[in-house]
Amino acid sequence: MAERSDNIADRFKAFLNNLKVDNQEMINRRFRELARIYNQHYWNIRSDTRNVHYLGSYGRETAIKGLGNINILLLLPANLYRQYQTQTDGPRKLLEDVKNLTGKTFSQAYINEEHCLLLPFPDQPTLEIIPGFTRQGKSLYYPDPAGEGGWGSFNPLREIEVISEYNYLYGGKVKHLARMTRAWKMKYQVPMPGILIDTLVMSFIDDWEGKDTSFSYYSFMVRDFMEYLAGLRKEQCTWYAKGSNRQIYNEDDFGALANDAFKTADRCLLYEEKEDTANATLCWQELFGELFPDIGLE
Repeated sequence: MAERSDNIADRFKAFLNNLKVDNQEMINRRFRELARIYNQHYWNIRSDTRNVHYLGSYGRETAIKGLGNINILLLLPANLYRQYQTQTDGPRKLLEDVKNLTGKTFSQAYINEEHCLLLPFPDQPTLEIIPGFTRQGKSLYYPDPAGEGGWGSFNPLREIEVISEYNYLYGGKVKHLARMTRAWKMKYQVPMPGILIDTLVMSFIDDWEGKDTSFSYYSFMVRDFMEYLAGLRKEQCTWYAKGSNRQIYNEDDFGALANDAFKTADRCLLYEEKEDTANATLCWQELFGELFPDIGLE
């Protein structure tokens, strides 16, 4: 049940608490079990933490309740890359071998039509296993499902580092705003991938005049961010992720939905200024959904 508070700062704190991902202990238990399997087989060591990393929104700590997929990176020894590189259809052979190993413990592991290795569970998000090899620096080679069976290259761990650096610099606002934006995305089916949300949040917060403010100004932060999104050029389809500089392609227009959200947030602020907490709360729930906390009414 959602927490209840009349104070706007407390309501946004309660909202963020309500957005926390469910079943994190169970997710981490599965993660450690996979790490033990992979480290024993590929590295000949006993460890439930090494050589395996969360990626995506869960790894960047911007995921919220209701996420359907968690990406897990499996780092493999460099000599295996040379082995698979020389094979015909090596990337897909690697995926098949990792699937077969995983399937000895988790029989539900499978490779879908998009050539992604998936591990579904009925009581938590599906895990997607991405085997990869460290390149020079922190970049990685991995079987690219969009590359017609070839190798792709990216640097997801640097993306995680950069958003954490931004988040620390701005007192937690980056990850908070990214999570709240996902709640809006989920309610209105906004066509924005998570990495684009996180990238645009970082770009916005750099220039936002309230970046040094407290929780009491989160309502203004939401409104101003929606205005920022609505003002982006409609014809822009390409962005670049901070940290890795990988290309983010999104041709769907989210500007109209962002403009509607800006107007809704502006209306919420008018209720807040009038100290009409009941209508303000209903307004925030219109924007974010039922996870925005109710207030106690006599």
